[in-house]
Parts: sequence; C-alpha cells; structure tokens
Amino acid sequence: MSNIFSTFPSTYSIPPACFYNIQGLSTWLNQHPEYKQYFINRPNMFPNLYAMTSSLSTIQYDPANVPLSPLVTTLSQDQSRIYTEQIKLFRKVYEFNSNAYVNSLDTLEAPIYYNFSSYKELSYYKASVGLINKLYSFDAMANGKNTDGATLNWVVPFPL
Repeated sequence: MSNIFSTFPSTYSIPPACFYNIQGLSTWLNQHPEYKQYFINRPNMFPNLYAMTSSLSTIQYDPANVPLSPLVTTLSQDQSRIYTEQIKLFRKVYEFNSNAYVNSLDTLEAPIYYNFSSYKELSYYKASVGLINKLYSFDAMANGKNTDGATLNWVVPFPL
C-alpha cells in the first residue's frame, strides 16, 4: 500500500517532527503566509486574522500580510531549558509514533507506539503535549477552514 498522505505542508499531510519548536505556529505562518487563510476566525490563537468581508476588502485587508506575534516571547533560562527538553521529548515520541503509524499502513498490522521507560518520562511527555498544543493548536491545524470552506487537514496520526 502506498502512502495516502500528501507532502507537508499540503492539505491532508503529516507535519514532520522538526515542525514543532518553541517558536510555534505563528512564526511558521509568518514564514509561510499563504497558509494563514486556514487560521482565520481562530480568535483564541490568532485574534487578528479575519475572513474577508466587503468592508475589509475596501481597506485591502489580506490575512497573508498580517504579522502574527509569537506565543512565547520571554523565558527565563530555566524555563527555556525545561521547554527545550519537553520539545525534544515530544519530537522523539512524535517521530517514533508517526513512523509506526505510516509503516502500519504498508504492513496492515497494528502500529506499535512508543513505550515510555518510566512514569516520569510519561508525565514529562504529557507536559510536553500541553506545551505543544498551546504553541500549535492541533484542532486548528486539523479543522481550520479558509473562506472557501477548504480544510487544511494536517494530521497527527496517533493518539496524543
């Protein structure tokens, strides 16, 4: 069976582990403004992105041109170290589980997901998922729609 997913960042694709970092989705979107259209009307995450209306078109509003502020701006040295370690663990588990899932499509066997070495590691991973979800909003990445109703459908193909 061939891979059913598109190449990231196309619709219905799996973001690679390296996509997730402390800079968050807002920084990625500033670097790839054509994808901002999928995050309009997500006021909790991006309060300045709106769907185009006739009044906004008169002022030549374009979501691609709206600069997005980073969600994390100032960290102490200790916070930075902790967040860096959490993101490193998240990426390790994400990469392992993502590969297990994609390989299971080829083998038609159930995926074997990452096995945590201790309860402490599992707890640390759960904390990292919370951090990543604040920086990236999995729901917005999966269900965000542009003004035409097209869905981005970025996939996290395993349970978090």
